[in-house]
Amino acid sequence: MSATEPKIKKKRKVSYLPSIISIGMVLFMLGLFGIILINGNKLQQYLKENFQLTVFFKDEVAEADMKRVMATMQQQEYTKRVVFVSKEQAAQQFSTEIGQDFVGFLGFNPLLPSVELFLKSSYTSPDKLKTVDIELRRNPEVQEVVYQQNILDEINKNVGTIGTVLISLSIIFLIISITVINNTIRLNLYARRFIIKSMQMVGATHWFIIKPFMFKSILHGLYGGIIACLLLLGVLSALPNWIGGIEALYDNTQFAILFVVVILVGIIISMMSSAFSTNHYLKLKIDDLY
Repeated sequence: MSATEPKIKKKRKVSYLPSIISIGMVLFMLGLFGIILINGNKLQQYLKENFQLTVFFKDEVAEADMKRVMATMQQQEYTKRVVFVSKEQAAQQFSTEIGQDFVGFLGFNPLLPSVELFLKSSYTSPDKLKTVDIELRRNPEVQEVVYQQNILDEINKNVGTIGTVLISLSIIFLIISITVINNTIRLNLYARRFIIKSMQMVGATHWFIIKPFMFKSILHGLYGGIIACLLLLGVLSALPNWIGGIEALYDNTQFAILFVVVILVGIIISMMSSAFSTNHYLKLKIDDLY
């Protein structure tokens, strides 16, 4: 082996580095948008599940009956959680809000005991909410069910708009990722088009020629995906320092799935681009390579 061969091999290895970095950066941007999409969905769910219905009991209802109704509510499939508010707690909260002891002024407590009912996000649509409202009012112990429909309508409207925008942007980001990675692989193979054609001219089969380039591209996609995932982990670790409380929206399972998808996207696009590009040069005549 001559002294120049190791240097040539080293140069060939280094020449793949820009391709791997380019793929990694594209996948990082795709993964970054995936994080926005996941956190956006979690935020939508958080807003919906913090929408509150207040169920007021009749003043003469015994505590045992109120606990029974609460237990029934807790078992319903639409319930996220329930919080009981006694007459005394309601009076204390109202006095704090107005800055005055109104019970002492009136001489009695006119407020009713109640339950703050929080629904699961899937039950906050207008039709399902109306069904829940009717079911709650059927209880003879219930005096009134109160909730702010206009706030829920605004949440559902904004969620629908945000969802449409995020889905549209995700499609655009995916198309951009496919285009950039494909162009990166094609440019890399363009520099090796004469090698590809030479192998064909000495009798090598299409699969024999395509296989090493495809395998190399799979590795590039894998390395690029790993680079992207490491950068995404860095972003997730740093985000709580910039946006306080955002870690409450984190879903590690969904993030793990996202990382796997990012790596698979890099591998699949790189592999397919390599196969198509190599096959393209095999179909060209020698004069067309110049």
